[in-house]
Amino acid sequence: MKGYLQSLPGFGPLFQRDIQPSEVVAFWQSMQERFRTKTASKADSLEMRLAAEALQRMGILDKQRFLERFTTTVGRTLYLPFEVGVPQGGWDLWGQVVVCVHEHQHVVQHDEEGPSYELNYLTSPASRAQYEAEAYTCNLELHYWRYGSTPSPRALAEKLRGYGCRPEDIKVAAHTLALTSASVRRGAVVREATHAALEWLNSHVPHLRAKQD
Repeated sequence: MKGYLQSLPGFGPLFQRDIQPSEVVAFWQSMQERFRTKTASKADSLEMRLAAEALQRMGILDKQRFLERFTTTVGRTLYLPFEVGVPQGGWDLWGQVVVCVHEHQHVVQHDEEGPSYELNYLTSPASRAQYEAEAYTCNLELHYWRYGSTPSPRALAEKLRGYGCRPEDIKVAAHTLALTSASVRRGAVVREATHAALEWLNSHVPHLRAKQD
């Protein structure tokens, strides 16, 4: 059947570009082994429900949105609102790959700064925007690897409104992402988590990579 589908005009390349559930699971396992992390269900976590209440009271984020739309990393635990390898609303398979890398960059930040990382993230909108701009660099890098282009830095920065960041913080994040985007288009890979991810992706699913001159 696969050979027949690939023989259809225009169908073969599209068929090959799809990432498979088993590949997503294997990718997550590789990243977790590399960074010594574990995952947990966000919906089943008392810690996350308490965090949701706190974030809402602090005016940072609506609690239901936090629980259903955001993956959250605390220390070396990634709390997921989806099951890895199972596509569902808002979390397609490639999106699960991207968020895996994004969240592991937060693990890198935690390793670099220690407990002060979580404190700064929660209490300082400017720091939160800076941390997220660094992690969204992974999104830029992965998008370029797969599609040969970079998404709008401003559009990525605008996502920070949902994190309770101020307009001035978003402006700084957009500028940071714009500068990084220019480097990415020249072939740079800036973030540690992306380096680890591309090692696996280039080895196991090289057909996903955009043809680059």
